[in-house]
Amino acid sequence: MGIWFTEELHSYYRKGIHVQKILADEQTDYQHIQVVETEFFGNALILDGIIQLTERDNMGYHEMIVHVPMLAVGKPKRVLIVGGGDGGSLQQVLRYPSVEEAVVCELDRRVVALSREHFAASFGDPWADPRARLIVRDAFGYLDENPGQFDVIISDTTDPIGMAERLFSDEFYRLMVRALTAGGAASTQCEQPYFDTDLIKQIYQCAKALTKNPAYYYASIPTYPGGGIGFMYVSDTPWTKGLNTSLPPGVNQYINPEIHKAAFALPEFFRKQLYGN
Repeated sequence: MGIWFTEELHSYYRKGIHVQKILADEQTDYQHIQVVETEFFGNALILDGIIQLTERDNMGYHEMIVHVPMLAVGKPKRVLIVGGGDGGSLQQVLRYPSVEEAVVCELDRRVVALSREHFAASFGDPWADPRARLIVRDAFGYLDENPGQFDVIISDTTDPIGMAERLFSDEFYRLMVRALTAGGAASTQCEQPYFDTDLIKQIYQCAKALTKNPAYYYASIPTYPGGGIGFMYVSDTPWTKGLNTSLPPGVNQYINPEIHKAAFALPEFFRKQLYGN
């Protein structure tokens, strides 16, 4: 029969998925990791009671957080992924022939190990690619030590709770922008317009003070709160430059040129609050 897993990230909103089997359940030094097999969404990764990804709908998240900045830069050579231990963003980054090194700075090694075991059907094994490099440490110190080193930075993080709250701070954004090469671009997981408006506005103002062309964009992900997730594009290079760049070899399940452009079209109530006009 299975059980219902219920997520309550917000006190006023709950969602549930039907779980058929628990595949992994362990407490690490950093978080509670669960991998479950669900009835409709395939295997799902849950950290501290919050759904991080499922096999069925992760493509909207991983393709959009990766390809928007990668296409804007054109031919990125060095890429940093902050978090991303599941390997989904890494898989998308390595589709680019221009990439010479993709560094994943992940705090919890067990996320990588369990994801390699349970999500190979979705991501293959991108860690086996010689261009992939895993660094198990806190991202703040690594960013501070590597100014001007990365053409693209992807902040593939959990929600701003506990230790991850720092990854949504002005300090983190300053370090991230400092670690970009000239003309480089970053994208960050940036929460949900309906539920997290104030936080998104704060992050946008920070990004605007640091770069010339920040912008918020959005993807539909049914298993995330409110059915979607947003991203902050952070760069001196306009995101529109990516519209003239072809997607890399491989199969896309979410992004196409129309989705790429439309993702930056925001609902009017939110556009006014974020951009003030």
